[in-house]
Amino acid sequence: MSDSDKTENEQVPIPPAELEEEIIFPARVSDKPQKPAKGFPVKLSPAKLLILVILVIAVYFAGYLTSQENFLGTVTQIKEWISASKETVAPYQDKLTEAIETRIKKKETEPSQQQMKEGQMPSIKEKRKIKYWKAPMDPTYVRDKPGKSPMGMDLVPVYEGEAEGEIKISPTIAQNMGIKTEKVKSRTLKHEIRTVGNLTYDERKVHHVHTKYGGWIEKLHVDFTGQEVKQSDLLLEIYSPELVSTQEELVLALKYKQSLKDSPYGELSEAADSLLASTRKRLELFDVQEHQIEALIRDQKITKTMHIHSPVRGFVIEKKALEGMHVQPGMSLYMIADLSNIWVLADIYEYEVPWIKVGQNVEMNLSYFPGKKFSGKVTFIDPFLNPATRTLKVRMEFPNPNWELKPDMYANVTIESTVVKRGLTVPEQSVIHSGEKTMVIVAKDSGQYESREVTLGVLAQGYYRVIKGLRKGEQVVVSSGFLIDSESKLQEAIGKLQNFAPKPPIEHNLMKSPPGQLMPQIDNRHSGETMNNNLNH
Repeated sequence: MSDSDKTENEQVPIPPAELEEEIIFPARVSDKPQKPAKGFPVKLSPAKLLILVILVIAVYFAGYLTSQENFLGTVTQIKEWISASKETVAPYQDKLTEAIETRIKKKETEPSQQQMKEGQMPSIKEKRKIKYWKAPMDPTYVRDKPGKSPMGMDLVPVYEGEAEGEIKISPTIAQNMGIKTEKVKSRTLKHEIRTVGNLTYDERKVHHVHTKYGGWIEKLHVDFTGQEVKQSDLLLEIYSPELVSTQEELVLALKYKQSLKDSPYGELSEAADSLLASTRKRLELFDVQEHQIEALIRDQKITKTMHIHSPVRGFVIEKKALEGMHVQPGMSLYMIADLSNIWVLADIYEYEVPWIKVGQNVEMNLSYFPGKKFSGKVTFIDPFLNPATRTLKVRMEFPNPNWELKPDMYANVTIESTVVKRGLTVPEQSVIHSGEKTMVIVAKDSGQYESREVTLGVLAQGYYRVIKGLRKGEQVVVSSGFLIDSESKLQEAIGKLQNFAPKPPIEHNLMKSPPGQLMPQIDNRHSGETMNNNLNH
């Protein structure tokens, strides 16, 4: 065999490293031996266990709060929480909005760094053409050039295109006039109703005491109206032939049962038990007290009279029972009122009816308890108006756990009604009522003031609700408004007079009159009639 054949037949040995498979992600083998899981398959850390317990409790309470009995109460409580949270957050939200708006305005008015580098400063106010000059305190004193007024004050310019009804007042004059402004804000308005109420007992807690059998009253233990009684107190003792005969039947049934105690006949023993149970049931249906029935079974002695006890704690407001009186079944003997809950009845005037709703909170104070306040709620509003007094009867309820409140007391009642939850408002002092129109003075930038017509809503807590005419954040004048309004109307009238005057003479005089001389005055005898006609139109 040649060397070349040996080379072909012999296999070239491959290194062991190349025989091993290439492993990209080798598996990590733990050195510690694994132990089989015992008990609970998942091991929980204390933190996870605590979270699990909290989730279980939360699920339980969620199921409890959303149950059929508590669902409506839960929804009402959530709504109250949301409403209270909104009212709490609203002032902070308004302050944040105001701060952001102020920051934006400041940024808009300040020149940018690029403009400062280039030397280009933005003009704050565009140049406007001056129409004429006038005296600050005498709008009829008009000139075509700056100068002094007869009072020694500098004339102020009037620009072309200025809106009628707008005037400009310098800061010094504004300070001397005592002009004060206030922002148009969004706030909650509440209306307070103050009235006088009369305390009375809760009609649902009045109990009538009567008998279900006939008889005679042997003895009275509660013998006058107004007496306070506790629950289960003895009211009276009554003799009734029906009760005596029923007692005798019960005693006979007891003796009959005892005689058949050792009887081999089970049917007879069952019949005796049935007779005893039916006789006792008859006494219970007659409202005989349990302690008297037990004493009768124990002693087997018939008593002549039976007791009638008070069903509740309260005061006797009516007593018809008399000692020795014959009583018929169903006859009212006592009327007892439970005063743990008290009613207060108050009269509300007709114009205040829209602010009253069932469920509103009420505060009450009495001269009998100076400095002490009682809290309650409106529970009923009479559907009928009293035609004589034009008032509506409103019922309020107050808890009386200590029985401090007595019927027929007089009380001062304050009812708070939410008129507007959140809405734009202006102070009452800023509103000017001019017959058909309602005006406010709006303070603008650079000392300008505008007389603006607005539509207002209800008045509450010294503020009007704004329906139309103002925006949030605008400044309204709250003092010296009448002076500004009269000045604004005078400016408007002068502007109309100048517009209605013959133009050629004014233009001619303006061009030829020496500087600083008085502009031609308008002859009201010739133009007044035309002005009045145009004003009327």
